[in-house]
Amino acid sequence: MDFRIADLNFGKVNCVDGGKLTIKAESLRNAYCDTTLNVEVGAFINCGGFHGDTICTITRVLIEEIERRESVIENKIVEVAIVGSINSQQEFTRGVDKLPSISCDAYLLNGEQVNHLLGIRETEEEKKYFKVGKRSMTGAGDAYLNLDKLLGRHTAIVGTTGSGKSSTVATIVQSILQSYPYPRIIFFDIHNEYKNAFSGQWKEKANCISWDSFSLPYWFLDLEEFISIYYPEAGGTQKMYIKEIIESLKKNAVDGVEKDRISVDSPIFFKMEDLIRGIEGRRDTETTASKRDPFDKLLLKFLNIHNDSRYSFLKASMEEEISLSAYFKFLLGLDIGNEKYISVLDLSGLPAEVRTICVGVLTRLCFDYRYWDMDPEHLPVALILEEAHTYIPEENSSKYSLCLERVEKVAKEGRKYGLSLIVVTQRPSSISSTVLSQCGTFITLRLTNDLDQNKIKRLLPDTLGDQADMLSTLRDGEALITGDALSLPGKVQFDLPNPQPKSNDVRFHKSWKEGPPPGYNVEEVSNWWIKGERNRASNGDEDIQ
Repeated sequence: MDFRIADLNFGKVNCVDGGKLTIKAESLRNAYCDTTLNVEVGAFINCGGFHGDTICTITRVLIEEIERRESVIENKIVEVAIVGSINSQQEFTRGVDKLPSISCDAYLLNGEQVNHLLGIRETEEEKKYFKVGKRSMTGAGDAYLNLDKLLGRHTAIVGTTGSGKSSTVATIVQSILQSYPYPRIIFFDIHNEYKNAFSGQWKEKANCISWDSFSLPYWFLDLEEFISIYYPEAGGTQKMYIKEIIESLKKNAVDGVEKDRISVDSPIFFKMEDLIRGIEGRRDTETTASKRDPFDKLLLKFLNIHNDSRYSFLKASMEEEISLSAYFKFLLGLDIGNEKYISVLDLSGLPAEVRTICVGVLTRLCFDYRYWDMDPEHLPVALILEEAHTYIPEENSSKYSLCLERVEKVAKEGRKYGLSLIVVTQRPSSISSTVLSQCGTFITLRLTNDLDQNKIKRLLPDTLGDQADMLSTLRDGEALITGDALSLPGKVQFDLPNPQPKSNDVRFHKSWKEGPPPGYNVEEVSNWWIKGERNRASNGDEDIQ
């Protein structure tokens, strides 16, 4: 393909300063094949000369007036940063062998040329790219992401409230569902936003699990997770008793030589009543009230949690004693004849104090499953962590430590086992730096907070120039994409998802003009509150089966 189209020549290089070039432009707008391309920040150009083709991105455009004796002329200066070059296979590659020379011609690149450079011309059988929107620059064409690099090296999607973050996430997942027949994606949906986004045409592929149907069996918890939920204040001696009793119960549930391999962390069913009887038995062997007191506290705490309706998800599968394999067949949508490819876990109804632990437990379970599957390409899985700043913050508080440890482990090691993270947050300044530093792709929507902007800017490449200063002015659904999934970084306007998640701003003008809907009933809302039936109260929607 020709990357030096005469009609798109707009000027000549007049200064070379390391990886930065200055171009004296003759024009700032060029037409080619019914398309007009503008010389604007973010546009891609080719400084082609005798040495070869150098691909650059425009970082600054300066127009200044120069007064002459009889007239005033415009001096058009364009600053660009080198991002790579074209190899012998006519593909983009990072780095350059030689710098462009003075007086080298500069050519604008259109969307077809850019996508050709990125290799977006593969057969359906080897499809690595999927479309998510259009590049924001005029005539820059459709934007595609590399699936292997997007998920293989983790991704962060950041943006302030109202910037289109939820819609962007939904667009990416819907595009994946449309482009690939067998994905495996698990959503941690903190605000019950995504059930609507995966209804309609996506309903047959999605398993939307409402919070009152959510299950996380207590016998899948390891000792640390179990204690964090049932008795976080347990002392060393109490933890030892709990460990001994649970390990004994799990070993008694297995026959044969396998008993020697069973530990307290093995995901094997045991009855909570047997654990309570075991604690009572230990208590009754003590001769004084002071020695019985730690056991009484254990019993009181365990019984309170076990009988609390807010924690019913821990024992939801107790009657059928669901096995680990049955749980993962459901979670990953692997039931024969009823396969699903995305599981949306509505965690909005879980107690705030235990939601963080649940995210950590689910992340650890997925990591362990991928670890024991010897080939990472058998069933790679992506986890989408919505509102991640609420459970993996930068602060190292004890209530977040368990979740932080599990998610950070996946961030550092998950790619080796086929487990990927998509971290979604509105406050990147408050999120774990360990997790963010492991992300290979950043999709940055509008950010207005200085702390958030500064943290993200430190992670963005220098080649972006003035684009990095535009984070507060991005439009809804427009993002600055950098990193592995998009070799040529730049602004992208994401397509709108269909249907959209329920994350739109509340229409005060409509409600305050028309009043409450017919049949609005305060007693009914109060009953939903008392019974904890928030999912059924959500706009009268029926559960997705």
